[in-house]
Amino acid sequence: MGWIVFLNIVTPWVLAFFIYYVKSDKVTNVLAFLTLPLLILFSYLAYVNHTISLISTPEILDYLMTIYDFGLLGYFLYQGIIKKSFLVVSLAIIQILFLIIVVLMKGYSDTPNILVDNLVIMFYFIVALVGAPIAIYATKYMDYDEKEKHKFVAIIIWFLGVMNFAVSVNNIEWFFALFETTTLASFILIGFRKDKEATDNAVLALWMNQIGGVAILISLMIFIHTNGFYHFSDLLNHPMVVSLAGLGFLSLSALVKGAQMPFHKWLLGAMVAPTPVSAILHSATMVKIAPFLLLRISPIIKGTLLAKLLIVTTGYVFVVAAIIALTQSNFKRILAYSTISLLGLMMLAAAVGTPGAVVASLILIVFHAFAKGLLFIEAGILEKVFHVKYIEQMRRLIERAPLTLMFIFFGFLNMTFVPFGTFIGKWMMIEEVSNFLSHGSYVILILYVGAGSAFLSILYMKVLGVSVRKTHGISNIKFMPLPKRFNFVSIWYYVWLLAITFFIAPFITYFIVPIANSITGASANIHSHDLSLYVGNSTLYFWEILGAMIILSLIHALPYFVKFKVDTVHPYNCGEVFPKHIGTFDFACIKKYENILIAFSIAMFILVLVLGGGLL
Repeated sequence: MGWIVFLNIVTPWVLAFFIYYVKSDKVTNVLAFLTLPLLILFSYLAYVNHTISLISTPEILDYLMTIYDFGLLGYFLYQGIIKKSFLVVSLAIIQILFLIIVVLMKGYSDTPNILVDNLVIMFYFIVALVGAPIAIYATKYMDYDEKEKHKFVAIIIWFLGVMNFAVSVNNIEWFFALFETTTLASFILIGFRKDKEATDNAVLALWMNQIGGVAILISLMIFIHTNGFYHFSDLLNHPMVVSLAGLGFLSLSALVKGAQMPFHKWLLGAMVAPTPVSAILHSATMVKIAPFLLLRISPIIKGTLLAKLLIVTTGYVFVVAAIIALTQSNFKRILAYSTISLLGLMMLAAAVGTPGAVVASLILIVFHAFAKGLLFIEAGILEKVFHVKYIEQMRRLIERAPLTLMFIFFGFLNMTFVPFGTFIGKWMMIEEVSNFLSHGSYVILILYVGAGSAFLSILYMKVLGVSVRKTHGISNIKFMPLPKRFNFVSIWYYVWLLAITFFIAPFITYFIVPIANSITGASANIHSHDLSLYVGNSTLYFWEILGAMIILSLIHALPYFVKFKVDTVHPYNCGEVFPKHIGTFDFACIKKYENILIAFSIAMFILVLVLGGGLL
């Protein structure tokens, strides 16, 4: 298994190296395409050798990782100095000091530094199937008035290898190094255009994510001091003696990386970068580390005060981020807020920690990855081909960009309706919570899931309502030809979402449930038969799945064929024709409460820190 893990990690780095230094468009395009089949192959090889593997590494590698840690933090310090950021400099110095303490405190451990289980393999597949196509897309996107294409594509592909490494490590000090390497990657990519706005937002992302790094180092000091542990497997094998304070700080790092309020602004700031950056951050890398980390420690925190505080905090973000998204007009910011919202739900489910809740979290991670990859790809196409960035510019988009709108429509369906995975994940959460409603602290989950889902549905329909409206007369839809690479990536996501939705029952039963069972050590009461899905006492029959997909397909196609001719002559106006302008409610009334909503999130974050982290 060791060589398979090595290939999943190193292959993107090797390809990125050649792209970066050869500086040829042809080489860039070919190697970007080659990344996709290679990573799929190596993910599949890991899957067929799916036994849980603890893999030892040469002792010198541990020393090299420590040296790399200090080098990385030194680079952060340097960037803080040249960018004149007091926060970056201060946090880098704190990290260096804490890392010195960790290195001096930790003793020898013969626990292997690499851990590969079903959860890790699932992330290998996400990186391959969702992340690699973004690199292909980037090879064409960067041809539109962008500079240093080869460098940009190389960093994107390198990022994939970093993510594979981050989810594979068992050593928490190594995890810190990879956690901060994803911070480095986002800093470089967000600031790629090098203008003032890009630089400011890159620095914002840097110092905010450094806070997460500080939290990991504090957790390491606590674990080493109280238990002598600094490996995930040791924490999982000795749950009764693990410090709750250490777990609290690990959870805080997940909240930061997952852009949970009040740390959401770094992810919103990433919208100034080229759109492939948004696509990869939201779907396959970076923010997905947050639910991964909570899933990794969920068996230990399940049922604790920390878990309950995380449930309240992430559930609040799930609802509030969806509400604030309603006030936005920039399409990419709308998608960003919906990511922040759904990350809250993924992390909430992970904190609940029961087999059914973990299944729901995993389903949300997978379907969100594909759907957000698709939606951001289409956002980039709107930006470069149709020069559309705001909802107001999307009016009658169906007449100008029907194919792109079709993919956006399908992405929104995947985020909202049955039988798509996001809906199934929410349904499973409600089904799971219904089993212990006698515990008052969990009743709020029903309210969270219901309210957040409703606001997200309103959000998606708001965008579509503007886009599918036609002019008052009969209009012909014109299909503008799009670049082949754009179409390839769009169709790739579209087909995968269709396939895993059509076969969602066996997909959940034979792929997702075994992962949840291995995480929780218990069996989820979920199975399939004849393509029907059975969840506890509830059943989603295949004829319902098929019927829902047919109905949604018809609804999906309806705006392209329905044409209206409206009499817009007003009485007493001498027969003049007045055009009709139908707007979507902009929810401006919510904006004045946004700061109050964020202030509540700060209070909840402090509660997690003080009470959940065991500081009192």
